Order: sequence, then structure tokens, then C-alpha cells
Amino acid sequence: MDNSKKLLIVEDDDLTLKFFQIYLGKYFNLTCCKSSEEFYENISKQQYDLLIMDLSLRGSKDGLELTKELRSMKNYETTPVFAVTANALKRDEDAAYKAGVSKFLRKPIDNKILLGELKGALNV
Repeated sequence: MDNSKKLLIVEDDDLTLKFFQIYLGKYFNLTCCKSSEEFYENISKQQYDLLIMDLSLRGSKDGLELTKELRSMKNYETTPVFAVTANALKRDEDAAYKAGVSKFLRKPIDNKILLGELKGALNV
């Protein structure tokens, strides 16, 4: 797979972000942001094929709020959004699906499973 598909990662944990950059950077054209402010800056500049959204973010908004807003944007109504989070409770998963995520994955996640899920969402 070439890395022509654009993946926006919204994650505020440096270690997790570094993992995503090293591992997923081989397969996707990555843009990473650590806050809601950076999210807005990036989402206004280009169209992404896929997003990974951490639910717990530093800043003015969390990943649930950003996902709800994303789903209200015409060009992101059906874009796959993956919640990858350490929030392991069923209510967190329910809230994420209600906000509009396509898939809820708990940290730590096996890198091969993550890649398979992402590729599957893009049918590649």
C-alpha cells in the first residue's frame, strides 16, 4: 500500500503519537495534532481519508466533542473515525459511538490489528 491516503491523528500523549508516526507513517500520509486547536487548523486546510481520535485531550474540547463537530461537516459525514483510547468502560464506548465514531479501539492495541482495521475502513 502506498501512503497516499491521508490520516489525521488527534492524540495528546507523546509516546502514543510517536508510535503512530513510526508505525503508521509507513502506510499513510500522516498529519498529527495534539489539541482541539491544532485539529481545527489542520481540518480546515485539507481533506482527510481517515481519522484516529483520542477521546481524552488537553485543551478546550475532548475527542467526543470534536467527533460530533466533524460529523456535522458535509465533507466528513462518512469519513471513518477511529476512537483509540485508554477509556475502557462500556459507557465510554457507548458515548463514542453516539458521538459518531466508526470504530472504538482500546489501548494498548496490537499494531497489526490497528493497521488491519484502518485498511479495512478504506477497503485497501
